[in-house]
Amino acid sequence: MNQEKMGLFISKLRKENKMTQRQLADKLGIMDTSVSKWERGVNAPDISYLTELSKIFHVTVQEILNGERKFKKKEIDVNHHNKVLEVNNLSKSFGKRKVLDNINFNIYEGDIVGIIGPNGAGKTTLIKTILSLYKCDTGSIKICDYDIKKNLEEALSKTGSIIENPDMYLNISGRKNIEVISLINNIKDKDYIEEIIKFVGLEDRITDKVKKYSLGMKQRLGIACALIKRPKLLILDEPTNGLDPKGIKELRKMLKTISEKENMSILISSHILSEVENICDRVLIINEGKIISDFGIEEVKYKNISLEEEYLKKTGGEDVENN
Repeated sequence: MNQEKMGLFISKLRKENKMTQRQLADKLGIMDTSVSKWERGVNAPDISYLTELSKIFHVTVQEILNGERKFKKKEIDVNHHNKVLEVNNLSKSFGKRKVLDNINFNIYEGDIVGIIGPNGAGKTTLIKTILSLYKCDTGSIKICDYDIKKNLEEALSKTGSIIENPDMYLNISGRKNIEVISLINNIKDKDYIEEIIKFVGLEDRITDKVKKYSLGMKQRLGIACALIKRPKLLILDEPTNGLDPKGIKELRKMLKTISEKENMSILISSHILSEVENICDRVLIINEGKIISDFGIEEVKYKNISLEEEYLKKTGGEDVENN
């Protein structure tokens, strides 16, 4: 029995039935932390819970144990919950200073994962290493099964990213910026480009020069450029920096829609913990170059505390506001 595969299948069934971990736990008469652990492959449900799960989701016990329905091949390819990002035993040093120390985690299709930690904890270094802007010393990184050391071009073709502030040409229009990115990536689908422009809400200003854009508009244009490749993994480093409350709300809605509509995985680094709590399904806490905690947002909600309280408890009270 593969606990991880079974856990992913339970998670998929729960989401298909539009249930939260708490709602499923209530049906089973258990704590939602138990459901969270099942879905992450930490524990496995015993036979009585397997029987109840099979009734709730209208599948057989054997299908739950196998971690998949007996779909036709084409349907399995579309619906199987795959790993989009695999980080194994990753370490990185600058001189004698170890910035990343044996990092391990996975991100699956449709996951929105937040990475938080004190100033200098290694968040941006981790993101830049995943994108091969820095070379790792030891360990491996796979994006959609492509190892970045062996198949860098194929791996990066599956990603879109904004690191710190989006890079763009200020003296040309938003449309021209998107066309440049489309040309670089050999994207010729004009209808898709128009769909992206509309999705990020720039259709009325897309012909204006970017230097006339507000910070929020630049951020939306940056996301449009990042989405042009139809990435499986979107990586955003401090995406809400400088945005006003309205801009933050719009960005939050946009990211949730992207994840749900495209089954896209998103990795977000941010120091605004309330936004991480509102956007993400899962949170990684990094401190002194190590992942010290990996948990679902539902676990925090069950404790009836905020993510900030959980963060301070895990890190010993470090201030994150100026991270």
